[in-house]
Amino acid sequence: MTLQAIIFDMDGVIVDTEYLEFSLQRKFILDLKEHQNDISHEQYSQVAGKSLKDIPLIVKELSGSSLPLAEIQQHYYAFFQKIFSEVDYLTIFRQDIKQIIQFAKQNNIKLAVASSSALAHIHNILSCCGIKDDFDLIVSGEMFEHSKPDPTIYRYTLEKLGVSHKNAVAIEDSYYGMVAAQQAGITVIGYEETRMAIDQSLADYKGKDMLEILAIIQQIHHG
Repeated sequence: MTLQAIIFDMDGVIVDTEYLEFSLQRKFILDLKEHQNDISHEQYSQVAGKSLKDIPLIVKELSGSSLPLAEIQQHYYAFFQKIFSEVDYLTIFRQDIKQIIQFAKQNNIKLAVASSSALAHIHNILSCCGIKDDFDLIVSGEMFEHSKPDPTIYRYTLEKLGVSHKNAVAIEDSYYGMVAAQQAGITVIGYEETRMAIDQSLADYKGKDMLEILAIIQQIHHG
């Protein structure tokens, strides 16, 4: 394969926000819980990789809360804003991505971010990490009626980059993200995650960190 584009998910890949959010989401769900049953690690993990607008419904179902969905949504959005206004993104930034960026620039490979997060949130994080200008394209799930696992976000990204799905790779950590990339026909590199119960079986390749992922990218490009 001649690689022409590398498309990154953001949360859980570029920055380790997925696990940070997951830990706090558990508490959020417990605070709303109205039943006596235990909620399993697998059930809590349902929120991982879901878009902001999809999470409140999962929270309602897991907690058994009698609050209207709109109210849970309001509480959750406020909770989300609060935790992310207090985060120092540089401390959870996977710095070695810079080596992948450098490799891409040297080999004329386009770079994109395709994330379910809100566009302002993506821009903020990438700016804080000093890599926003390195990307040819930044795409948010809020631009579409359905975000991941729907493949539209990836199809749109490929179209805007002018690249065939056969010449692109997507770097994803969540099951929903992998489904979206795979359905768009893109080779998937999984950023390995073992702290949450995430099904990563759809990944064509897996790397434990950005340096392992760089080695996979080099192998695909030169293969």
